[in-house]
Amino acid sequence: METMGLGGLYLHDANPPAEGSTIELIFNLPTGQVRGRAIVRNSLPGKGMGIQFVQMQPEDRAKLHQFLSRQEAPQETHAAVANLRKTSSRSPDSTSRPNSQLALSPRSQEAAKLRFEKDVKRLIELTGKGTYYQLLGVTSESPGSHVKKSYYTMARKFHPDNHMGNRELITPLKDLMVVISEAYRTLGNKEKRAAYDKRLAAMGGFSMHRDKTETTESIEEWLKRANECLRAKNFVGSIIWLRKCQETAPEQAVYRATLARSLGTIPQYQQEAIKHFQKAIDLDPWREPVYVQFGELLERMELPLRACEIYSKLLEISPTNAVARERLDALNGGKKGEKHPPLVSHFFSRKN
Repeated sequence: METMGLGGLYLHDANPPAEGSTIELIFNLPTGQVRGRAIVRNSLPGKGMGIQFVQMQPEDRAKLHQFLSRQEAPQETHAAVANLRKTSSRSPDSTSRPNSQLALSPRSQEAAKLRFEKDVKRLIELTGKGTYYQLLGVTSESPGSHVKKSYYTMARKFHPDNHMGNRELITPLKDLMVVISEAYRTLGNKEKRAAYDKRLAAMGGFSMHRDKTETTESIEEWLKRANECLRAKNFVGSIIWLRKCQETAPEQAVYRATLARSLGTIPQYQQEAIKHFQKAIDLDPWREPVYVQFGELLERMELPLRACEIYSKLLEISPTNAVARERLDALNGGKKGEKHPPLVSHFFSRKN
C-alpha cells in the first residue's frame, strides 16, 4: 500500500531509480492536478522507493493538503498514486534522470548542509531582532511584487516539508516559516503595511543591529528582546527569544508561562501553549495570573470544560478570585452562587 504525506511519498516499483535521482511529478487528485519535483531518498530494487517533495507551487501544495485532510483520503491514496505511476511512466527520462546538482561528494554535501543550517540560525535570530523588511530581504521602498517574490523564494528554500530528512531542523523551520508568513501577510497588504510602518516609526525603526554578541547575551537580554517584539505586536518574533529563556531555565515557571502566552496567540501553536501552561502550573501552582491566562486560552479554543477545570483549580488556592468566579458563572449560563457549577461538578466528584 502506498503512503502519501505533505513531505513525500512511498511508491512500489520493481525497478526504482537510484537514490539522488529527481522525478518530475504530475498526478491527479480529487482536489485537482498537482505538479512538483521530488528526490529519491531511498531506493530498494524489487520493492519500491521513498521520495521527498522538494519543489511544489503553493497552489499545488494547497491541493495536496486539502486531499490529505479529507476523511476518505486513505482509501483514495492508492488510486491517486497509481495514477501518478502511469503519468510518470510516460516520461521515463524524467524518472531516472539524475540531478547533477545532487551528485556531490560527501564533503560537499556536508558543507552545503552547514551553510543551510547557518542560514536558518541567522534568520531565526533575525526574527526576534529585526523588522519584517530585513527578514524578507527587501526595503521599505520595495514594491509588493518584490515582497511576494522574496517570500516565495524563501518559502521554497525553508519550508520544513522540504527538509523532512533533517529532523533536528523541523521545529526551527516551522518557527521560521510562521514568522516569514506573518511578514508576508503584513507587507503584502497595503493597510497592514502602513500600520506596521507607523509602529516602526514610533519605535525609532526597531533596528536589528545590536552591539552585544551572542556570548554576552543573558536571559534578561532575551526577555528584553521578547518584550520589544511584544510591544510591536510581533508575537511570533517573541516566541524565538522566549524559547531561549525556557530552554536555558526549564524549571522556571515564569518563562514557561510567558512563552505559553505568546504561543497561544498563534493558532498552530496553541496545543504547545497548553503543555507549557500546564507545566508552569506544575512547577509553581501559586501564580494566579497563569491560571487566568490558561483558562482564557482554553475558552478561545472552545474548550469550556477544560477552562472550567482550570478556573476551579484557581478557586481552590484562591477562593476569592473574582475573575475565576466570573468566568465560571459565564460558562455556566450566568448562574451565580453555586458552590460547584454543573459544568465542572464531575471534576470535583472525581477527586472524592
